[in-house]
Amino acid sequence: MINRPRLGLLARVTTIYALGALLLSSTVAVATFALVQRQLISDLEEQAQLQAFRNTRRLGPNLQRLQENPDPPEPLEEGAEVIDRFVSLILDTSVIFRPNGALVLIIPSDGQARSLSGLEARDIPADLQRFVVDDQVAEKRFNDGDGNPLYGIGLRFPDLDIEYYEIVPMTAVANTLSSLRVILIGVSLGASLLGALLGYYSARRALQPLSQVGLAAGAIAGGDFSARLEPTVDPSLRQITETFNEMVDALQRRIQRDERFTSDVSHELRSPLMTLSASVEVIDRRRAELPEPAQQAVDLLKKDLERFQRLVEDLLEISRMDVGAVELDLSPILLEEFLSFVVAQSQTPSVSIIAQQGAEDLVIMADKRRLAQAITNLIDNAAKYAGGATCIGFETSNGKAQILVEDRGPGVAVEDRERIFDRFTRAGADAGRRDIARGVGLGLSLVAEHVRLHNGEVWVTGRRDGDPGARFVVELPIGDVVESDEELAI
Repeated sequence: MINRPRLGLLARVTTIYALGALLLSSTVAVATFALVQRQLISDLEEQAQLQAFRNTRRLGPNLQRLQENPDPPEPLEEGAEVIDRFVSLILDTSVIFRPNGALVLIIPSDGQARSLSGLEARDIPADLQRFVVDDQVAEKRFNDGDGNPLYGIGLRFPDLDIEYYEIVPMTAVANTLSSLRVILIGVSLGASLLGALLGYYSARRALQPLSQVGLAAGAIAGGDFSARLEPTVDPSLRQITETFNEMVDALQRRIQRDERFTSDVSHELRSPLMTLSASVEVIDRRRAELPEPAQQAVDLLKKDLERFQRLVEDLLEISRMDVGAVELDLSPILLEEFLSFVVAQSQTPSVSIIAQQGAEDLVIMADKRRLAQAITNLIDNAAKYAGGATCIGFETSNGKAQILVEDRGPGVAVEDRERIFDRFTRAGADAGRRDIARGVGLGLSLVAEHVRLHNGEVWVTGRRDGDPGARFVVELPIGDVVESDEELAI
């Protein structure tokens, strides 16, 4: 199953606000545009119809007189251009009212169309002419050949058998609606952006208490048990704040009790441990006088006392780190010579040391005793669980020094690669095997603590070459090394 990345809570709330604002503003914009469009067109049509009725009433008497006296009042001069008496009479009376730029056409009973404003019969839609009947108004919205919107009206004078047409351009209305459409789209987008900003602000305000909880929890996870949530008067948050602070107090008290217990037990064990060690040493000096079974028992007792002594020393070291009583004694260290010395004192003194090309003279600032203990623990860990380290190396990466310890053991499972550095933890199935799990899980935790004191990091991965085994990496800052005449610490 593919895990698709999901938006964070803040992003989801912001998106919901933005989509809600877009939906609401779009709905209002569409409704507004529809209402305005309907109103503008309705007003234009109503005014055009009133104008047409007004013009027909004004033309009526002239048309009546023309119908009763069709002959011209004076004979036309020979050779002169024939003037349509029908049209000239109307134009002379100047009764046509066209404030909206309407084009007028009259079709008398003879079927010959007479244009009063440049309108021709072919400009009249056929279906508009077809619906012109007595005492009724025919109307139609259509486009001319250039795509300009028009509104046509047709009337009929039943007594005179004359058809009257007006074509009103709708360009102004179309331009107004086009501008309104652009404005409404801009308003919708602006409302969506405003909704997103409002959602972001509201979500941040609403999630601020959770952010404070996260910051406090992160500080506590880093060891700062003084972190607390600020008291609040908000009844919805007061219980969360008080419960969280009480939980931190209880956790702090428990950790302090555990630390005191570890420290007290470690100190209390030192005296009987020294007594036991001295007693075993006395017995061991006279082992020749003991029978063979007793000699074997003394040898086993010596080994267990050594392990016991190391455990107590580790516990005391951790206790000192917990109370902040550890201070580093930093000095410049030539890393190659230092690692050679540490390996020579370890359980696998023959392991090879490989330096990255160009890093042979790498010098770092470190506490040599604590860094030596950390590297020794890694080498001993490889000896316990992987048959011994196969390679010790060092290199530089991103301006930092990296010390590498590799082995050819079973490796560390991915799910165990972080928790093996916790105290009293052993990885996976090895934790239940008595033959190899001879430690108590403090070695790697001490490594992590020593490296942390140096402002470094430690982690484990698989081998680079892909072979079975583990690869432990200790990364330390190189820092500024001050040149001196003193011999470098090894």
